[in-house]
Amino acid sequence: MGDISLADVARALDAMLDDQMTGQARIAAHLVAAAEAAGHGAERVIETLTDVVSNTVLDECWITDGEGLAYITTVRNADGAPVPFRFSPDPAEQPQASAFHPLLSSDPQSDDVVAQGAQVREIDNEVFKYVGVAGVDRRRIVQVGNALAFEEQALQSGVYTSPVMTAVLAAFSEPDLLASARTGEYAEIRSVFEGLLGQQMIVQATLAACFVAAAEAAGWSAGEIDARLRRIVRSSPIGEIHVATQGGDVLHTSLPSRPAAAADLPHAADPGRIGHDTTRVVEHPVAERAADGAIWKYVSVAAADTPRFVQVGLPIADSSPVSPRFGAKLPG
Repeated sequence: MGDISLADVARALDAMLDDQMTGQARIAAHLVAAAEAAGHGAERVIETLTDVVSNTVLDECWITDGEGLAYITTVRNADGAPVPFRFSPDPAEQPQASAFHPLLSSDPQSDDVVAQGAQVREIDNEVFKYVGVAGVDRRRIVQVGNALAFEEQALQSGVYTSPVMTAVLAAFSEPDLLASARTGEYAEIRSVFEGLLGQQMIVQATLAACFVAAAEAAGWSAGEIDARLRRIVRSSPIGEIHVATQGGDVLHTSLPSRPAAAADLPHAADPGRIGHDTTRVVEHPVAERAADGAIWKYVSVAAADTPRFVQVGLPIADSSPVSPRFGAKLPG
């Protein structure tokens, strides 16, 4: 097994975040559509998204109207008011944010996405990453943002922050530093990548729980909610989304046919683990599924204020840094 360039590790991390943040933005787009259909005003939607940001590693949400004005955001100024922002098409005015302006021209039936590479943000010199998608109910931008602050995420989640990954973080601001640096620490890379992946999937499950709650408040049928979940899966790397009660009933699913009971879902013991004591999240390690031998990762998250949980599943490619097969075929 040969070494791998740290620059390649940095690119793999950026690509992984592209995928996971695309899934988050897709769910957020359906969430805001459902919330507004239910009559929820901007302040209530902001409250919902702020709760997600406060309890997960997601850092920012920006949702605009058809003119590019972000009237829903989780970012607040020193006075506690939402930060006013309008996306401009002019890169001279907004070198980073202008890349998302074309989403305002996207048809709501499209699955358009803009994934921006992690880079040093102009306003504060932090390494930040943004992904935006088109609105699903009307023309708008739905953007999510993540600070690549591994130390902060490690404190929140217990993810080990390794010297290798600290060096990788530096590559986003000083890529030339890692042009010739290499490592063979595959186990370390897998451990850190999987920890970060699990945290991103928890964001997806938490947003999905909020979407379903808003859709039910809007009076959408189970069939409509399932169709929305299927569209999210079809337009993102997410493989499966299920919503079930802790009593074992499957309420919603992205699968073509609904499983008869939660016992038929992967990791059928999750309903018995979630909701007892203080357990709100069950994260399963990357592993082969007994049903087909494919490599998947699953997380289950308890929904807020209801006796139900959301399970998100992600198929893992052999080439992914979180796969146990990663690095096995690299030249020695």
